[in-house]
Amino acid sequence: MLDLKIRNNNKEEIKQELSDKQFIKEFRLSKGLAGELIEVLTPYMSEPTRKSSISIERKVLTALRFFASGSYQLDIGDNRSSGLSQASVSRCIAEVTDAMNISDVVKRYIHFPDSFEKLNTIRRGFYEKTGVPGVIGCIDCTHIAIFPPNSNGLYPEHIYVNRKGYHSINTQLVCDSDATILNVNANFPGSTHDSYIWRQSCVSTYMENLHSNGHSSYFLLGDSGYPLRSWLLTPLSDPVPDSPDAGYNNWHTSTRSTIERFRIKYNEWLKTSVCAN
Repeated sequence: MLDLKIRNNNKEEIKQELSDKQFIKEFRLSKGLAGELIEVLTPYMSEPTRKSSISIERKVLTALRFFASGSYQLDIGDNRSSGLSQASVSRCIAEVTDAMNISDVVKRYIHFPDSFEKLNTIRRGFYEKTGVPGVIGCIDCTHIAIFPPNSNGLYPEHIYVNRKGYHSINTQLVCDSDATILNVNANFPGSTHDSYIWRQSCVSTYMENLHSNGHSSYFLLGDSGYPLRSWLLTPLSDPVPDSPDAGYNNWHTSTRSTIERFRIKYNEWLKTSVCAN
């Protein structure tokens, strides 16, 4: 069991033990995964230099609590698993986020298949679940809510306002048949159209090159917001009921449900998040 150790204002150690269910509710990760993440991030984070310094474990859990709740940093600091000032919470989040964005850390968890062996393994997973060969991923974009950014950032503040009226990053995801994320593109503000993000994506170039070199039996599935290509299949418009076209659309919808479920779950969480207010 992963123990959460924090210090109160009197510097007395308080040992808090959460059940597995409570831990997942607070941090959105199991204790095992949280422990693994702490171990992976440790080489890229600053070790505490004083007895009163914040431990790496505590920094990671503080950041995870913020990521899980989407709440204000002050509320996270008051949380029983943190007990830190807002400024300390902010530093924890920044340090953990920087460590998580180290290339070696990202590639450990998120990587698009870079060999035919890996492509075929993913394709086989889709085939076993849907009975249709060739699919190596489902693609979709989801809006990750953010607080209004500074006006002197990469884009003007208003560019981050999406069609639903809140500030966001329009994030492109590709997943396999088990909903494992294979690729993330989070480089564009909320007003950016899905199709534009796709055109700038390294996965788009990869898939086009794959087909240009004669490997045309691999393709992705996208919704109607994406352009139809031989390597990116989209739904057909207004098919006749009970026709082959309608059957294709039904198959397309059921197969893409893996990425849709991810987006729907996130949107359900967003409705209860402070970020949406």
